Amino acid sequence: MTAIENLVIAGCEVHEIRSPQGADSKPSKLWCVGDQNILQKNLLGIISARRFDADLTWKSVQLLQQLGSLENLAFISGWHSPLEKEAFRVVISLPASLVICVAKSLQRFAPSEAIKIRLNEGRSLLLTHCSPKAKRISREASLRRNQLVIGLAKALLVLSAPEESSSLVLAREAMRAGTPVFTPEHPLNRSLLELKTSPATLENVRSAIEHR
Repeated sequence: MTAIENLVIAGCEVHEIRSPQGADSKPSKLWCVGDQNILQKNLLGIISARRFDADLTWKSVQLLQQLGSLENLAFISGWHSPLEKEAFRVVISLPASLVICVAKSLQRFAPSEAIKIRLNEGRSLLLTHCSPKAKRISREASLRRNQLVIGLAKALLVLSAPEESSSLVLAREAMRAGTPVFTPEHPLNRSLLELKTSPATLENVRSAIEHR
């Protein structure tokens, strides 16, 4: 772990770290702000396509509120798509820790006041594969951010995965790597459920993360 000189976010130093052992689909070098011990928790990845409806939103919110009670659980996501943002509004109010994966260098990221508070309380971690020298966000950086999420996650919760969506592609990739994948029972997720993924329930997720 190496502190980056003169680089501080929300009163916390930016550190250069090596990727945790056992994580696949990830760069070997990462940059972070916050409590790195969060990476040792049971990381539940969250991804979602842009398509969703009110029913899927309701199911996702109810599930996330239940999952927030699990001991030693932390959520990891880019929190970027509309439904991921809605999920973020739910989980930031829960006791569980959060990992926020960023698709740009951390000095170009402006955390909200709520995130700053969590960082200083040791309940959140900002994480990126982009070096401090990275100048702009690219599509490749966004793709690598999502790869980082599924590479570090002990289990993956796919909120929305319509046919031909990038989230469906990522879910398939996670399954090939042996990561348990869960999705809410909803018409938008029919293709993913047909791949024999488990319905996203509290008990299914709890069982998966506690036995890995």
